[in-house]
Amino acid sequence: MSRLIIVPLMLAALSPAIAAESTSRIAAVVNFDTCAKPEWPKEALRKEQGGKVTLSFLIGADGTVNDAKVLSSSGYPLLDEAAREGIRKCRFTPASVNGVPQEGWQMMQYVWLLEQKPRPPSQYFAAAQAGDRDALFALAQEYSAGMTDEVADVNRMLQALSVSTAAAQFELATRLYQGRGARLNRAEALSWYRLSADAGYAPAQERIGAFLDYGTMGLQRDSKTAMSWYLKAAAQGNHEAENALGVMYHNARDLPRDYAKAAEWYAKAVGGGNTWGQANLGRLYLRGQGVEKNPAEALRLLHLAADKNNHAAEGDLALMYFNGLGVDADDATAIRLLRHAAIGGDTMAQLRLAGALNYGVRMPANTTEGVGWLRKVADSGNATGLNNLGYAYEIGRGVEQNYATARGLYLQAVAKQNGNAEAALGGLYEQGRGGATELSRAIELYQAAVSHNNADGMQRLAKLHETGQGVERNLAQARLLYNRAAELHNAAAMRRLASAYQNGELGLDADPVKAAEWRQKAIEASARQTNPFQL
Repeated sequence: MSRLIIVPLMLAALSPAIAAESTSRIAAVVNFDTCAKPEWPKEALRKEQGGKVTLSFLIGADGTVNDAKVLSSSGYPLLDEAAREGIRKCRFTPASVNGVPQEGWQMMQYVWLLEQKPRPPSQYFAAAQAGDRDALFALAQEYSAGMTDEVADVNRMLQALSVSTAAAQFELATRLYQGRGARLNRAEALSWYRLSADAGYAPAQERIGAFLDYGTMGLQRDSKTAMSWYLKAAAQGNHEAENALGVMYHNARDLPRDYAKAAEWYAKAVGGGNTWGQANLGRLYLRGQGVEKNPAEALRLLHLAADKNNHAAEGDLALMYFNGLGVDADDATAIRLLRHAAIGGDTMAQLRLAGALNYGVRMPANTTEGVGWLRKVADSGNATGLNNLGYAYEIGRGVEQNYATARGLYLQAVAKQNGNAEAALGGLYEQGRGGATELSRAIELYQAAVSHNNADGMQRLAKLHETGQGVERNLAQARLLYNRAAELHNAAAMRRLASAYQNGELGLDADPVKAAEWRQKAIEASARQTNPFQL
């Protein structure tokens, strides 16, 4: 049995207009008579997929849903898309301020709930958990009874048992985790993974490490403990664990970034033919991080990974072909690789393709398709995708200009501490675009952007310190922020410094030479074209 529960949720900030001070403010109300429950996708039901999908959706002043995005995935794309399509069919009584209908964002949660009859306790369970091999085999047979590949499942368990009891525990855990060869039960899967890992089975140790590394399977994220499990697995030559250790050093996940150590671990994974190790080590050779820059070696490794359908490697190969690094420049091959990587789901490739289409870089401009790729990235919850889509709505590129929609997208990116979104949203609040002017909120956002080393936020906050608008007038602080922004190639900050040196402003002595230098730098910065394929 299965059922769907719909839970209306209130978004912290609805539309900017609704968030403004008013004497009569009424939130949007869903009319459930117009909101048929989405149909459970047959493929998802067959696979017994369930979970919670949290959506953010934009309700127009006419009560229709103008936009819908997945904030929190169920973990299954079929359920996410069914929920999103379902909300688009709903009709709402729109939010209002003083009786005037207002566009605004709300949230709703769809709970795809699988209600299954509890499996009767197995007579073999306790003995199997205690390590009895015969009981473990009997339990696996019981779980796979009636499954599509029952005979194959039995044979796989026999093969695992021929290796060790821990290998068989890992096999059963994987069945329960994937819902293949057993009914989906991730809580029980975790217990079998733990037993296998505690018995010293390297693949299970790597799995436990991954669950802790990413905070999945109901476990709290714990990088230190994750690393200890990875190290145990790597000591036995587990190449997935070797690559995972490289990623921890590469991405500075809760430890200092160390490209050299990342390269060492990736190289071990590559020695075992690990595809992700090939892709990741190729990336380091391409950029000269932790190893001497070597385009030829990068090309070799990335091709090895791409030949195994690694989409991240395809995206990096596209960069090499666009830039002629280690290979003759070939835009046609680069575009083919980039598109294949984007279609395969590589987020960076999707962002680069969107940028190329939006700005007409190395391919004809197509802002409609570009926004489509941005929407795909944003729907995954990626902060850069949310910010870039917000910018598209702010300036009206590929979509109809809509400041309120831009605010909603920026808000989601700000929640993920995206500095670009903090500066951009601050600008909308300062200028009163898409809603009421809120200078204090703009200042808070600019300060957050500065803390994330965002040049636009620095330049905007410097201007306020210069004029004393909303903050104490402080020319020294303004000058410091303008300089920091200029060092990060912000053209507006460069122009202001040029003017200040020309006229002796901001507490600076007039200096025509420095003024000319900053003017030239500003011209060069303004002329610099967007290049999504720059390393």
